[in-house]
Amino acid sequence: MEKELTHFFDTSLTTALANLKENSKAKWGTMTANQMLIHLIQSSKMMHFGNNTLLIKEKYVEKAIAFLYTDKAIKKGLVVPNDIGFNFTDNINEDIEELKGKLIHSSDNMLTFLIENTDFKAIHPYFGELNTKQWILFQRKHYSHHLNQFSLL
Repeated sequence: MEKELTHFFDTSLTTALANLKENSKAKWGTMTANQMLIHLIQSSKMMHFGNNTLLIKEKYVEKAIAFLYTDKAIKKGLVVPNDIGFNFTDNINEDIEELKGKLIHSSDNMLTFLIENTDFKAIHPYFGELNTKQWILFQRKHYSHHLNQFSLL
């Protein structure tokens, strides 16, 4: 696996998270800093959820995957349906430092799995079936989207 693909997770993520505080405000959307961390922790595990639901038309999959290879950012304010999204109605008991550590750990586990299982493929609801490289590209783009949401990149 190309080092360039994982560099973001090895350096930029840790540097960005160092500047995130519990009272950090989002530039858009309604997530709190803690909710964003939980969302990314859950996202790092989503390839193992056994999803078979595609929320875009099959004819758009190729274009969606091509987007992963661009420098274009994910649109601000994209609404994810509740049945595949993440519910934050429950109380969050962990403090922000604990959640940052969990995100780093979960991200490391995700990368280790993808690097060791190069034939792995799983369906993403908005991109279709992704291979290991495409999962890393998606997660890098997704993490960047939320770190930018909190002015961390």
